[in-house]
Amino acid sequence: MTSGAPHIFPKVSLVKTLRGVPEALEEALGLLGGLSRFVRRGDRVLLKPNLNGVEGCTDRALSEALLRMLLDFGAGKVFFAESTFGDAKMTDMFFEKTGYAELARRYGVPLYNLNRSEAVLAEVKEPLAFDRLPIAREVFEADAIVNLPNMKVHYATGVTLCLKNLKGLLVGGAKRRCHEVGLDKAIVDLNNTVRPRLNVVDAISCMERMGPRGGDIVRMDLLLAGEDPAEADCVGCAVMGHGLDDVRHLKMVVEARGIDPARIGTAGERIEDVRRPFRKAESGAVVPAKFRVRNRDACSSCMNAFLLSCGLLGREPEREADVHMGSILEEGDPTGAMTIAFGNCCPADREFDLRIPGCPPYPFALKECLEPGR
Repeated sequence: MTSGAPHIFPKVSLVKTLRGVPEALEEALGLLGGLSRFVRRGDRVLLKPNLNGVEGCTDRALSEALLRMLLDFGAGKVFFAESTFGDAKMTDMFFEKTGYAELARRYGVPLYNLNRSEAVLAEVKEPLAFDRLPIAREVFEADAIVNLPNMKVHYATGVTLCLKNLKGLLVGGAKRRCHEVGLDKAIVDLNNTVRPRLNVVDAISCMERMGPRGGDIVRMDLLLAGEDPAEADCVGCAVMGHGLDDVRHLKMVVEARGIDPARIGTAGERIEDVRRPFRKAESGAVVPAKFRVRNRDACSSCMNAFLLSCGLLGREPEREADVHMGSILEEGDPTGAMTIAFGNCCPADREFDLRIPGCPPYPFALKECLEPGR
């Protein structure tokens, strides 16, 4: 390298946390050139963890280590921000149960419940599903966003990593609307509108078989860090044993930006040394015995959405049901059971007792239709 030439840093770092989470975080960022590459002194920094449940949330020790690092560095203001599924009260509950409310109180930093935020309608560049998105005002009041997803499989998108984690910045009914118009396209739109400065993936304690909630915990003791969320997700998927065909929103971004996953430079641990294939969503443990699934050509997003929807029912349905998915109906002998069309692909010219719209459907929609008023 000639004198004065810019140093070329690796795209993504992978570091084991066995020596301690703060030490691993410092090493992971050091391999990328240090915190000062991503944040300036005096910056207002929004930390976006994944708190969409008690299990499968961003490790509190990781968030605390990053918070301390930013405060010691001289950031002007550091705050946490998140909105979960459900309403603002549910988000408040998760803040308390995950320990983030106590963490924010202890350090005297704000913890914003974005389900109560004012929405700013932001124009989407190269839109696929939305021309404008309602994004929390706090996002635009920050100089830098640090994205802190937890590594998990996901019922509708294959995995949830950096790109998917930004969905918690949306306000109001936008989250549900994302499911109705096509969740993967909506995620691409969001990431074309909001760009984190830094992404640190919590792969310490992860989730497989079902997600973002209700899956099996996998201990990886690993951190991934990178500037570009799509490149970090490519490496994360490689660690999880998932290909681009398993994660439609990532494939869209990779193709649009001309990213070659094989040429993403990494530092620290080698992918092949930390790779562990994650189990994808499994139906046997969550589909009620009274449901018969009629599926010939439904996509994995719709099937995964159905699996999570079943997991959220909370009790066995009162009636037997034939659940149809996909554009080609699987015919069978009449059973006399209730018929349910799950997803937008079910033919519009056929009659069903219930229709659950969406691409894929919103996870609580099945419960709302089967248990109205509860």
